[in-house]
Amino acid sequence: MLDLLLIAYVFVTQLSIRRLTGSEKLATDPAKLDLSNITKIGLWVFGLLFAAWLLRRHAGWLLRPPMRYVLIFFAWIFVTALYSPEPFKSLIMAASLLSVFFVFFAYAEARGLPVLFDRLIQIQTVFLALSILLFFAVPSVSRMLAWDGSVGSRMTGLGGHPNQTGVLASFILVALYARCDSGNFSRLFKVFAVLVALAALVLTQSRTSLIAAGVGCATFFLLKNRWNAALIPILLCLLAAAALVISLDSQILAMFARSGDADELLTGTGRSFIWELSWSLIQRAPVFGYGFNSTYSIFMEEAYLLAGDVGIYIFPHSHNLFLQLLLYGGVIALALFTLLIASILRIAVVARDPRIAAFLAFYLSFSMTESAGFFQYADNMIPILALAVAAAQFAVVPVRQAFRINHPAEALP
Repeated sequence: MLDLLLIAYVFVTQLSIRRLTGSEKLATDPAKLDLSNITKIGLWVFGLLFAAWLLRRHAGWLLRPPMRYVLIFFAWIFVTALYSPEPFKSLIMAASLLSVFFVFFAYAEARGLPVLFDRLIQIQTVFLALSILLFFAVPSVSRMLAWDGSVGSRMTGLGGHPNQTGVLASFILVALYARCDSGNFSRLFKVFAVLVALAALVLTQSRTSLIAAGVGCATFFLLKNRWNAALIPILLCLLAAAALVISLDSQILAMFARSGDADELLTGTGRSFIWELSWSLIQRAPVFGYGFNSTYSIFMEEAYLLAGDVGIYIFPHSHNLFLQLLLYGGVIALALFTLLIASILRIAVVARDPRIAAFLAFYLSFSMTESAGFFQYADNMIPILALAVAAAQFAVVPVRQAFRINHPAEALP
């Protein structure tokens, strides 16, 4: 029963129902109570309440790090929602994010952390396989609209956006590598999952997802034993040399740009302009920010400043997790989030578990050019952070307490 609930919860959370029903509205459209949001809001509320009920006898675990810092951070996020442009809707959006953490935590407590990892790998593989099938069978559903209104060639998939779909492919690659010693998957399934993930990365053309996958896998490889860790200084020198060569000849960088112009990558495909605007807005309200779910409203007011750089397109968020948090909740939100990340990192070091560090590195590398889930409603990026929190939480819980007799024998994935 719990498995079916998890499958439905994760699948619907990631699903862009608006596009499939033909009633697609932008995520920034004020008239948002359509089929997609009603369905998802009901699922998130149910998930939050059901998970809280499952954890009623283990409330003490929620006060342990890093979950303790998750609750403190979200307490502030809920406060910021009260002074956002749309308080009621902002509270629902913030609750949807918290719901993912509670559902993952409750499932890991009930079934075991390894089972949670394996179920997520299976869910994402099916989700991506269906996205690829739709890309060829129903192109109007699986493609995105470019900024100028023309149909682009990147696959959006069931997630509704190439980066939202691409990050799932990266997750599969990192998770399978971290779970390579697991005997729960057949060799045939592993090969199929990897091929689906690689195909999705090619079709979405999501460079951010590709980089995140590389960072996550590299982190796990370098930290899994002391001999691999000895390669870290060598790799740092090679990266520094590569950066120097690229800075001397921009044509090398242009080879990786879709347009063939190095400026596309140097500006982060236009993101640098929104970063500058975001920073100027942060300086006006550095302590408290503008409230959760406020970026699109304030960017609308300042859109004329970007007209010469990105045309009429208005960015719905800052395309950087840390700028996004500063805009929403000021330095208070960023400090509380940093405390959460530091807690996960500390546990990864104490537990000597490279898998926790790999997922944290994977998430943070993706967050450099994306909001990393802290935009509005829960999306495909939040489960990555929630999984890292759950892995860190159970890494410090005594094995006999955290994994009872009905759990798998291994304590960590």
